[in-house]
Amino acid sequence: MTLRVWRRLFVVGLAVVVLQVGALDQLDIADAHPDTFLLLAICAGVVAGPQYGAVVAFVVGLVADLFVLTPFGLSALCYVLIAFVVGSVAAAPGGRAPYTFRVVAAFVASVGGVLLYAGLSIVVGEPRLPAGQLFDVVIVVAVANAVLAVPGVAAMRWVFSGSAQAGRELAGMGGTR
Repeated sequence: MTLRVWRRLFVVGLAVVVLQVGALDQLDIADAHPDTFLLLAICAGVVAGPQYGAVVAFVVGLVADLFVLTPFGLSALCYVLIAFVVGSVAAAPGGRAPYTFRVVAAFVASVGGVLLYAGLSIVVGEPRLPAGQLFDVVIVVAVANAVLAVPGVAAMRWVFSGSAQAGRELAGMGGTR
C-alpha cells in the first residue's frame, strides 16, 4: 500500500472516529449502538480484497480498541478475520449486483463480526451479554452497517483509488470505478 493510500485511510479513519465516538455512541437503540469501525473493516475487504482488507481491518481494529474496555487487540482480531472472509468472497468470480452485494455482505458480515466478538470475549474471560441483549446488538449493528454500506464502500474506493490491487479486486467482483 502506498503512502497516498495510508494518508487517505487516515482521513477516512478520522471521520469514522468522529462519527462513531461523537454521534453513534450516543445513539442508544435497545442498549446497543452502530459500529462503524466494523463497517470500515468490511468495506476494506470488499474493495481491496482479502490481504489489503485484513491489513486495514487490523489498523481499524486497533483504533477501535482504544475506545472500549476489553482486552486490547480483540477488535483487531475479529475485524481481520471478517475482512479477510469478506474480501475472499468479493474476489471470487461470478456476476453479482454491486449495490446488493455490498448491502448483503455488510449485513451478514456484521452479524458474523458481532457474534465472533461475543464468542472471543467469552474465551478471554470477559463478562457475557444476556442472550436478548446480544440479539439486539446483532440486529442494530447489522442493520446500521447495511444502511451505511454504500457510502462506506465509496469511501474505501476513494482510499484505494489508483491502487493496482484494488483495481484487480474490483474487476473480479464486477464493480466499476
